Amino acid sequence: MKKIVISLMVIVAALVLINYGASKWYERFDLTKDQRYTLSPVATQLAESVESTMLIDVFLDGELPPEFRKLQSETQQLLEEYAAVNKNIKFNFVNPTEDESTEAVEQITMRLAQYGIKPAMATIMEGGKSTKVVVFPWAIMVYNGKTTAVPLLKTVARATMEERVNSSIQQLEYQFADGMSKVINEKSKTIAVLRDSGELSDLQIRDFIKTLQQYYRVAPFGIEFVKDNDSVTPVDVLNQLNKFDLIIEPKPTVAFSETKNYIIDQYIMDGGKMLLAADPIIFENDSLANPQSIGYGMPRDLNLDNLLFKYGLRLNNGIVKDERAGGLALATGQGRNTQYEAFDWPYYPISKSDSDNPITKNLEEVKFEYTGTIDTLKNSIKKTVLLSTSPDTQIKILPAAISLAELDQPIDPLATKVGEKPLAVLAEGSFTSAYKNRVKPFEMTNSIDEGKESAIVLIADGDVLKNQIDSGKAQELGYDMRTGALYGNKEFLMNTVNYLLDDTGLIQLRSKNITVPFLNLKKSYDERTKWQLINVLLPLITVVIFGLVFNYLRRKKYSA
Repeated sequence: MKKIVISLMVIVAALVLINYGASKWYERFDLTKDQRYTLSPVATQLAESVESTMLIDVFLDGELPPEFRKLQSETQQLLEEYAAVNKNIKFNFVNPTEDESTEAVEQITMRLAQYGIKPAMATIMEGGKSTKVVVFPWAIMVYNGKTTAVPLLKTVARATMEERVNSSIQQLEYQFADGMSKVINEKSKTIAVLRDSGELSDLQIRDFIKTLQQYYRVAPFGIEFVKDNDSVTPVDVLNQLNKFDLIIEPKPTVAFSETKNYIIDQYIMDGGKMLLAADPIIFENDSLANPQSIGYGMPRDLNLDNLLFKYGLRLNNGIVKDERAGGLALATGQGRNTQYEAFDWPYYPISKSDSDNPITKNLEEVKFEYTGTIDTLKNSIKKTVLLSTSPDTQIKILPAAISLAELDQPIDPLATKVGEKPLAVLAEGSFTSAYKNRVKPFEMTNSIDEGKESAIVLIADGDVLKNQIDSGKAQELGYDMRTGALYGNKEFLMNTVNYLLDDTGLIQLRSKNITVPFLNLKKSYDERTKWQLINVLLPLITVVIFGLVFNYLRRKKYSA
């Protein structure tokens, strides 16, 4: 009896010690191959910096299709990791429209739309029948009086809902870390948007600028006006420009003066970075609005050749005609019967990269319109092709005729195909001044010939930055109102800016690969009887066999 009491006391003492140790030392183990439940150092650092309560409401609750339940499960597991790092992070799952009337649902939808939250249509399969339901795949994050919406479902062109969810799960950690960065960090980086060479209008780049302003301080900037202003010198303009971390040039249409080129050159030499979306082609859809439906693309001289050549880049004279193309919507019918039908338009090439570069990793298709191509020249600067055409590409040297008769027509098999051609290139390194050993447009006492570390992203189409406009309102960048397609233009541009200005490492989270298995709903429904029988009968048969064998062995043992 005494031994039993001592044994029980030892067990109780061991349990107390184990529980005490567990309360003091906490550790989670991620046994998954892709380490999906291990937060990156950047995400961990952000979570640790939360000093007061952060509330996260996830709108994934209630009756959901299987793929959304998977997204819900992955989201919950990820947020548990965040909460394990910092107890100030609180989250819960809610259904914003549960038990609400139709009128109330409409009001809730309108209120959520103020945060940019849009519903998604999903299908629930039950008994071989499908039912449409409205789902809000978003989360709201509140911290220290700041609120931001976190998208949980990516838009993937021409993809099934299962593929969209799979792609979304890969980006969950990035999305929540990005949301935390918005509400925790103060804006420190500054961006100058050039507005002096006939660029896209404010309304045409509104969605891009609005998105940029969530992360950075953004301001318009002019350089060319110094030509007509005696009170401001080019050196004054350069000094002001040097206060910005990045300059964006959104589709200039007027040739740069040598003064502007030299100011930009010296800005880059001093370590400044640049996103240049330069359109070397003069052509718009309005050019096709004639009885023949034929327009003529002309080369646009932007006076950038010498500047870019020194940096190891060149804009080519030619317009891309690609078999991998987006749709051009044309009106059919008249009056109230007017409808829009989309046709593959070879002058709207779409590009998707399979590289591991953080700018284009897991990026959806990016749409270009009447674009040129880029050559990379050999020098000491590192060049990375971000986006390119498909192998089935033809280049038409300008001037060139462009006709609507080419709609839905394959490229002439007898025409010369040039293969993949760069459409967007990242150049990084210590640049040499384009004005080294040349006469300068204006005098500077401290001109720089060999620059600091810098980076330039050159895009051969300015329309990549342009959002469509409906009734005077800017639409989401990348959204085509006529075809209903949503391309990855905004994501590409934001990734580019994040990369050029990255001081948090968030962009690296995009490189995380997660493979998510999904159930084949059709196969599971077709074979449901077989698997129901297996799940019910197999355990019973196993138990019966075990019982028979056990009884047989027992009788054999004791009958001897």
